[in-house]
Amino acid sequence: MSDTVAHGAIPAIDLEPFATGADAQSPQARDTAARLDVVLRDVGFLTVVGHGVSTEVRQAFFDMIRRFFDQPEAKKQEIAISNSPYHRGYGGFAAETLEGAIGAQDEDTVGTFLAGDMKETLDFAVDHALDHPEVVAGTPLHGPNQYPDIPGFREVWETYRAAVTEAAVRMQRALAVALGLDAEFFISQPGETMYHLRMIHYPPMDRLTPEPGQMGCGAHTDYGTLTVLADDGIGGLQVRQRNGEWTDVAVPDGHLVVNLGDLMAIWTNGRWVSNPHRVVNPPNQDRYSSPLFVTPPYHLRIEALESCLANGEQPTHEPLVSGEYLVGRFDGTHSYRNEMLEQHNSAAQPSQ
Repeated sequence: MSDTVAHGAIPAIDLEPFATGADAQSPQARDTAARLDVVLRDVGFLTVVGHGVSTEVRQAFFDMIRRFFDQPEAKKQEIAISNSPYHRGYGGFAAETLEGAIGAQDEDTVGTFLAGDMKETLDFAVDHALDHPEVVAGTPLHGPNQYPDIPGFREVWETYRAAVTEAAVRMQRALAVALGLDAEFFISQPGETMYHLRMIHYPPMDRLTPEPGQMGCGAHTDYGTLTVLADDGIGGLQVRQRNGEWTDVAVPDGHLVVNLGDLMAIWTNGRWVSNPHRVVNPPNQDRYSSPLFVTPPYHLRIEALESCLANGEQPTHEPLVSGEYLVGRFDGTHSYRNEMLEQHNSAAQPSQ
């Protein structure tokens, strides 16, 4: 497989026609959805405008991301993800190993590459009170968030979370229309859609001593329906095309990046692609990004949609349960959930 890196823009889509369910029935929306279908059959990555996230909201959020990661390590560890039974909180440098996590594909080798990603993270999800029925029932990944003790943090976080979640809703409408489904198909599934919002800091290479093959974020596919990503414009995100060639993802100002995950590839029986992607640390400056991971409700059974099966065609994947799949991927990639990774990466830290 080629490791050559090409340069070029990925397709762009306007989500404004999908701002409401009614808008999604317009001729403009249907034309956009038809183009979207063509794009996603070739590469599961695109950029979007008309997403509803203002420049001001995005800038305030990224300022807060930098404030959090600029804190001393001990302060960040006060809300360590390993303290949370719900998978929320701070993940230190090299605490996650994504290299080889190529889900729903024959090349998946999750958990076999030991060197952790050269990044640190802060994870949140839908904030559930302890008396929420799913928390009481002990459903994994449901519970309260851990918030840092930074003045104004939660307010800025809530504002951005609401805006980027709306962008994800618009994208889910577009995907449904592109598949010939009701516009509300994905967002009206029984149960609560899981939205995981993550903050990421990638230190520059001039402060790092990587192991062979180690990078900011190893080659992997995302796990759920889709991901909506905002970054700081530094670059470093690369996507692997169907021909095996890696391509730098160029993101125009004001755009968000959207890519599909494994469960969407299973839903569409491979009609749409969950592309492997990775992040290369910048040479001499810090990189910050924030993906919103969208995953179907925890208990939902995922199997090939009838509309994605030709006459007589059989599903290429066995049905699975959304949340169980997600938990399995977390168990294979996070050192606090995986003893083998924990032993290998416990001493990894970038120089100051």
